[in-house]
Amino acid sequence: MFSQFFGHYLLNNSIVTSAQLNEAMVKKSETRVKLGVLAINAGYMTAEQVEQVHAQQAKIDKRIGDISVDMGFLTESQVTELLNSQRPAHLLLGQTLVDLDYITNSQFESALLDYKKKFELEDADFIQENVAKSRSIIGSFLGLSGFQNRDFSIDYISLVFKSITRFISDDFTPADPINVEKMECDVLVTQKIKGSFNASTAITCNADALVAFAAKFAKEDITQPDEYAEAVMSEFLNLHNGLFAVNISAERGVELSLEPQEVSKNVVLEPRGICVALPLSFTFGVVNFILSLG
Repeated sequence: MFSQFFGHYLLNNSIVTSAQLNEAMVKKSETRVKLGVLAINAGYMTAEQVEQVHAQQAKIDKRIGDISVDMGFLTESQVTELLNSQRPAHLLLGQTLVDLDYITNSQFESALLDYKKKFELEDADFIQENVAKSRSIIGSFLGLSGFQNRDFSIDYISLVFKSITRFISDDFTPADPINVEKMECDVLVTQKIKGSFNASTAITCNADALVAFAAKFAKEDITQPDEYAEAVMSEFLNLHNGLFAVNISAERGVELSLEPQEVSKNVVLEPRGICVALPLSFTFGVVNFILSLG
């Protein structure tokens, strides 16, 4: 998450443009190697074991390395070794921007130092994410000061970043949150959460982003914005919300239930109460994650 917010920092401080950042993310993604591939390459895990770990990650909110240790496929020292060999995404992004001549090494160094200072980040935080610091950054990012459900909202958005990174891609940049009073939606997937914390959650995007998002989640060659693509995005929202419910039950002792997902097209979203949209800019387009409270 800290790497993604570094992109947000570069944009908000006018160090790069959105077009330059998107081009760098595309090129960066061509060389980014994930932990499972590194483990296979090192001979520590088989492809079948990696798939078992990925399947388990859809049920519990844990990192790939932690699950691999729990399942007996890796030792903690092997995980540390592999993580250290996995070049942090923010450094890869900075190097790509320098290679494209969009910033100088000096500008990158200055921006990174300022970013770390602002959020009190250490190098280790980019490899093994510090939960307290993550919550602090997201809390500052969202605002909602004094709001009674602020902690739940921070938990929810924190998990959005994790779910996206784990199941879709780490090549995205968050834009500033939008307070939604009215939003036109090409494709809208919604699901309500009920319990001590009540919320309406949603994902919305255009047809092109829907196809790309669904293809990445399903790991299939999806080419049309049809009912299947909509069903795949709907399943992602259900998976994410299910993980959120499990986390809230384990960490806060609060039981939540999920209503069935609904898919709508060419609709206008007019929420009641507080509604925040979090636009995430991917290399393939923008996807909005929406949390409506009240």
